[in-house]
Amino acid sequence: MFVDNKINIPLLQDVFPYFQPIVSLQTQRIIAYESLGRHSVNGEIQSLGPFFSDATISRDVHISVDRQLREHAFAKLMASDADCQLFINLKPSWIYQVYRLTGELPTLQLIDKYQIPPSRIVIEIVEEAFHGNLQDLRKVLDVYIQKGCTLAIDDVGSGFSNLDRIAVIQPKILKIDLKILKKSAKHEGYRALIRSFSIIAAQMGASLLVEGVETNEDLQNAMLAGARYAQGFLFSPAVPEFLPENHFKELLSEQIGMFYNQELIKHNRLFEIEQALNHLIPTDVLIQSAEEADAVLANLTASTLDIAIRVYICKEDGNQLSSNYYREATGLWVKDEKFRGSNWVWRPYFIPNILTMKHQQTGILSQPYSDLDTLSFIQTYSCPIGNEFYLFMDLAL
Repeated sequence: MFVDNKINIPLLQDVFPYFQPIVSLQTQRIIAYESLGRHSVNGEIQSLGPFFSDATISRDVHISVDRQLREHAFAKLMASDADCQLFINLKPSWIYQVYRLTGELPTLQLIDKYQIPPSRIVIEIVEEAFHGNLQDLRKVLDVYIQKGCTLAIDDVGSGFSNLDRIAVIQPKILKIDLKILKKSAKHEGYRALIRSFSIIAAQMGASLLVEGVETNEDLQNAMLAGARYAQGFLFSPAVPEFLPENHFKELLSEQIGMFYNQELIKHNRLFEIEQALNHLIPTDVLIQSAEEADAVLANLTASTLDIAIRVYICKEDGNQLSSNYYREATGLWVKDEKFRGSNWVWRPYFIPNILTMKHQQTGILSQPYSDLDTLSFIQTYSCPIGNEFYLFMDLAL
């Protein structure tokens, strides 16, 4: 037993791993488990989370207990019939310091000892201050990758799991902090942040894992955020034994079906709006000046949809020819000439959309995004109009 005057340190023989399932929304099966530390106190099973977060306990004591847990977890994995991956939590400072001092990585030694296919092990870099060089840390993590392990980063968007760490480590799995996900359901700023992680994951070839899913609503929001994997009490707390891989298939199939139906209704409505606008916007007008462009818009605002909040006309090269016409809170349309001559080619979607409209000669509807001026959640309808001009209409959906 370790001696510590401030708190009780668990006996090594009293610590053991529990396993929280991670489900795939793609296959509706359990595809992995996160190994979490537990210990017995007077016959009661308690989490080792407070022990590992206690800064008064030395690193060596933490590491000794962690290695004991990891060895038990690996032994349990290989003794079971479960066909799954195992997530193990490692602090970046531990990995870096141990490898720098010894040139060894004990987790890889355990993989060899228990003859575990390395592809079944996910190294989860936990949220922790790391004061070393991130490039040096990446070199150590490359040893895991070369062995065949997968890298994940925990608590993305929270604390120390910042963009620098994500960029340098380039994990295959990003775990989203549920607190951000829950805030995103009610706050546009957090919603935008969640969307950005989805884009980052896609650009890096990584998958999103939303942890802490407790309700059906949480799961629906996770799918809306683009999560491939989910984890949380909606499915199961950490348990001592592995579950059948299809244990949550019925729940997942039901929730995925609900998500599909809700999204289908939403996108059918958007398609109807797009079709209505395609018939509403005149394409055969002649535009040669800013004044003629404004006249077209003035006529259009008299009959346009109630959800339209802004409309303007640009040239193919991104230069805005017309004024902006925008709808005030009263419902009246106002002309604003100061936007004449603005250029929108810097927007990522502009050139691809122009090319699509030019070749297909039809209108298109953008993905939802936050408006720069109002921060409202909007979509932009755009279509060819006149001779090589394009109309853009912002819609509050």
